[in-house]
Amino acid sequence: MYQLPKALPDELLLSRLIRFITISGISSSEFLQTCFGSNRISLHPFLTSGLSSIAKVCNEDTDLLLNEQTLTPLFCFFLPVHARNLQKMIVTNNGARAFRSSQLVSFESGQSLGLKSCPLCVEHDLLKYGISYWHVSHQIPGVDTCGYHGAGLSFLKLTQRQRLIKWLLPQPETDIRYSPLIEYKVANFSTQLLSLLASRQHLNQITEVYRHYLKENDYLTPNGRVRRKAVMQEFSKYIKNHSQTNPAIVPRTQQDYRYVSQLLEAGGSHHPYRHLLFGTWLLGEASQVFSNLPEADFSNMKNTPEIVNNISNKCLKFLKAGKSLAHTSRETGKSRCYLKRIALLNGISLNLKPKTLTQQVIDAICTLAYSGFHRREIARRCGVGIGSVEQIISSHSGLVERRKQCHFQSARRKNRLDILRYLASHPESIRNDIKQQCSSAFYWLYLNDRTWLEKQLPKACKPKGRY
Repeated sequence: MYQLPKALPDELLLSRLIRFITISGISSSEFLQTCFGSNRISLHPFLTSGLSSIAKVCNEDTDLLLNEQTLTPLFCFFLPVHARNLQKMIVTNNGARAFRSSQLVSFESGQSLGLKSCPLCVEHDLLKYGISYWHVSHQIPGVDTCGYHGAGLSFLKLTQRQRLIKWLLPQPETDIRYSPLIEYKVANFSTQLLSLLASRQHLNQITEVYRHYLKENDYLTPNGRVRRKAVMQEFSKYIKNHSQTNPAIVPRTQQDYRYVSQLLEAGGSHHPYRHLLFGTWLLGEASQVFSNLPEADFSNMKNTPEIVNNISNKCLKFLKAGKSLAHTSRETGKSRCYLKRIALLNGISLNLKPKTLTQQVIDAICTLAYSGFHRREIARRCGVGIGSVEQIISSHSGLVERRKQCHFQSARRKNRLDILRYLASHPESIRNDIKQQCSSAFYWLYLNDRTWLEKQLPKACKPKGRY
């Protein structure tokens, strides 16, 4: 059993592990082998997985490591749909799935994996504790400013697969640059929020927090709709001096209304910095996130399919009651296309008078789709859009599976014919020739119709020896 150095204020778990192998003389391979049973484990800098194993070997509290020495609470707060799975993967030794649950890949932040440090914090830590270390609050994706001093953060790119390296600690620097005021405010808000999240178990849904304060500031209509034009106008003025231009984290223009709409989607997945930037403008203080609002427990939040089912049931209730598409759309926030589709799937008749997409046209589309025609050809023949064709196909039970089977059989016939034609014109060819000249057909059949392919291929030649 190992004894890690005492955690310093706001210290990252990886930083503690680096300090441990630096002062103990134990190699990183030996430590990883003891904790995880493998010396090839690669630890993520701020979403370190395998916390239960580390806590067991080092006599630590798993919850303390999770909430105070990683960024897991921040990601769980802004990604409530993935929170439960992310926490589970972080505690267990499943770093790849934890990284996928964090949605970092889909945010298109464009930044390499690394560690960030503030030169002034390094100087302060050396004077007070005698050693520098990596701070949790400095590692928040998108935040490039120290929330304590307002100085720009230095970035150390991690190029090696193994990040548990002796003496991999922040180094003193003399080049200190200060960030714009707006970026310091966001960094300060982030630091405050991270500290509050570490000490709380039951949290509010961030979308409800936004709507509460938008309503207080008269950015919601009496019907609950967001005055996006007014919001973006004031928000753009507030962040006009922001140095970053990455559309993944800041609005493209003042007319980028989707930026606000996406943040207000319940269960949406967006870059944490988007929330931090918007929250800084709307709330001012991180403590406002938890004041005067009902709390919601994210640890027991339902998975995405159940949330979708609840929305579908709500839509069906309105449609069965005879409510119009416009009324149902306003009440549920779902599009008319979505409502038409679930009405068709559930056999609910809608009081519509279509001019183009009549029942006769729908029957013709279904007949052509069943025969395996391409969507573009069906649209051309029936004089409707491809979107309408796709909606009708997806709304009829069994039709999608039938078309998939047709496409599979068509691809199989085509690839089989390519192989047979080549064999007929090159009877003396060997397997490697076929693989090179008909690579697409060969590999498709190898994956999907291997029994037939093996029967058609020439007998494998015995490999010749070197001597």
